[in-house]
Amino acid sequence: MVVVANCVEAFVREFFDQNPLSQLGIVIIKNGVAHRLTDLSGSPESHIKALGNNLECSGDSSLQNALDLVHGYLSQIPSYGHREVLVLYSALSTCDPGDIMESIKKCKDSKMRCSVVGLSAEIYICKHLCEETGGNYSVAIDESHFKDLLLEHCPPPPAIAEFAVASLVKMGFPQRGAEGVISICACHKEVKIGGGYTCPRCKARVCELPTECHICGLTLVSSPHLARSYHHLFPVTPFEEVLSRTSSNDRLPRTCFGCQQFLPNPGSKVGVRLACPKCKHHFCFDCDIYIHESLHNCPGCESSPAITL
Repeated sequence: MVVVANCVEAFVREFFDQNPLSQLGIVIIKNGVAHRLTDLSGSPESHIKALGNNLECSGDSSLQNALDLVHGYLSQIPSYGHREVLVLYSALSTCDPGDIMESIKKCKDSKMRCSVVGLSAEIYICKHLCEETGGNYSVAIDESHFKDLLLEHCPPPPAIAEFAVASLVKMGFPQRGAEGVISICACHKEVKIGGGYTCPRCKARVCELPTECHICGLTLVSSPHLARSYHHLFPVTPFEEVLSRTSSNDRLPRTCFGCQQFLPNPGSKVGVRLACPKCKHHFCFDCDIYIHESLHNCPGCESSPAITL
């Protein structure tokens, strides 16, 4: 359980890093009953804290009870959101009170995408669940493989045009509270000093972003969260390796535009030199990985002056 908890913690942090506007909830199955461990929220720390306090496992597993509980929560998600379920399943059977096929059909009708990562052997009902709902089923071999399988579910899946519905969502951009100011937190119903954020509509105080105001229901985000949520829609163009000079008169930059480290000559066996096809700036291999996997913006393109027509 400690290994699973550590891998889930890494998954939660990576999930919110790649999906800053998404929400996540945790459900555990114990003694044949599905329990809601955390509500749907955008706070990674609250999920990790709750998970660390509930590492015990006992009794039979009921996949049907878990699907019914999750279906009740995700069925309320607006049509513009993704309804995804990731099941970490270590049991070799499921002890259900009714027909689990009916529960799977309900999940499919509600456009819920269910994926399963198995911790033991492959089970038919888990494979059938994934096939019916369009999810992925995989079985972990060891700890590192289990972590890799979890992190594969962090990037958002492509939206299906048939189900994707365009909709305008009201959002508020709260201001950071002044230090030393005493106010009542709407999240925890407690008196707190300093920090926090103030809802621009009802002036209620919340502890962290992104979240939904507990008083007026307005979605509260910060501008960096909103900007980071679009990098999956507009990914950075893959850089091209510079194999040779285009002409004898071209002077190639000696240093990487990102980290300012010296770059190898084109065709060198020491390392590679890559160039952005848009801004033509040159980067080293490490900066190429950092730009495409973490930064999601090309420094050369961002620093170039905008062209106005």
